[in-house]
Amino acid sequence: MLSISEIREVALSLPEAEEVEHWGKASFRVNKKIFAVIQDDKKTLTVKITKEERAFYIQMAPEIYRIPDSFANLNYMHINLDAAKDAEVKDCIRNAWGCVASKKAAKDYFENR
Repeated sequence: MLSISEIREVALSLPEAEEVEHWGKASFRVNKKIFAVIQDDKKTLTVKITKEERAFYIQMAPEIYRIPDSFANLNYMHINLDAAKDAEVKDCIRNAWGCVASKKAAKDYFENR
């Protein structure tokens, strides 16, 4: 399981990312838009995602990826950090950042990875 400090390290390594408190939780943003939130239980990470990708992840591994009822109409999903592979969580954080970063920043980042 990725530690909270490792999640922070990945999120804050992304261009223009910053950590901002959101309802008492650590959230990560770019251009004031949230791309990830560490939930109170410290075992769940919420990430921004497209509806198409979200459907894929949930179908692939419903024990890891889920959508709370309150998020049904939002482009976010929860990741069970106890069950997810570290590399998958890191990829989800990077992809979440790409959903809210400027098109130019996302293009530059992903082309140079």
